[in-house]
Amino acid sequence: MQKIKKILCATDLSKVSDRLLSWGVELCLGFDASFSVFHAIPPPRGSVTRQIEFERGGEKKEKIEKAREKIKKFMAHFDIKWDLIIAYGDPVLELAKVVKKVEADIVIAASHGLSGLQQFLIGSVVGRMAQTFLQPLLVIPPGKFISDTNLPELQLTNIMIACSLLESDSDLKNYALAFSEKINSKIWLVHVMESPVNEQIVEMTSAPYEDAQRLLEEKLSLRLKNLMPAKTHILQGIPGEELALYAKSHEIDLIIAGVDDRPGRIITTTTAALLRDLPCAVLTVPIKSTIESN
Repeated sequence: MQKIKKILCATDLSKVSDRLLSWGVELCLGFDASFSVFHAIPPPRGSVTRQIEFERGGEKKEKIEKAREKIKKFMAHFDIKWDLIIAYGDPVLELAKVVKKVEADIVIAASHGLSGLQQFLIGSVVGRMAQTFLQPLLVIPPGKFISDTNLPELQLTNIMIACSLLESDSDLKNYALAFSEKINSKIWLVHVMESPVNEQIVEMTSAPYEDAQRLLEEKLSLRLKNLMPAKTHILQGIPGEELALYAKSHEIDLIIAGVDDRPGRIITTTTAALLRDLPCAVLTVPIKSTIESN
């Protein structure tokens, strides 16, 4: 089972920041882990002259102090030990440095729910994070913070593993078990098959399409059950889309999905789709690069 002893919460001090920090504190208490808060002051856009004025004219120092006071004021509500790290520079790149330095076991961040067009034009910050870090990234969707004005309770009742049916699924399972033990969550194993025929699992046959499909589903279900005792489900279609729809219809609170563990990696199609749609919280776990389709 995966040990989670150091949690790093990355906040941009937007309107959802207080609730994101609240989630982080609850997770910290649940795992009995240390807690660090990170915030980056990005350089101003524009000319080099403008950046020099920002750094030397006092604006940089002022923004750092305002961020420090705002975070300290909120964290005063909680009786826990915590560290504050404020950096200056590109938020994702600076966070990557800090994640490595403090050896965080998991990073928590919130998504702002950009549309597909917005992500195409300006990129997704959480998408860049998932590509950059070598540590798991827990992304909380904006919808988790809007329901009421009270600070949210950490609810991760149903956890779904996006299974690829490769050895890497065991890495995802370890994180699911860690959450399940500390938060008393139920685990669902779900795999999406894009084709009714997979020669690596079932031999080619002249049987009718429906029979071949049923045989394959039985083989896949057995593989899922061999991974661990849990609810299993085999879906058909485009993995990212089907997993998102399944999560919404079955009240899944957290999806655990894999990303390539190589620096500068490209997020797999399925995980990228989940980060765009964010039907619920998504935990991306770096795994061996043998994973391809999920």
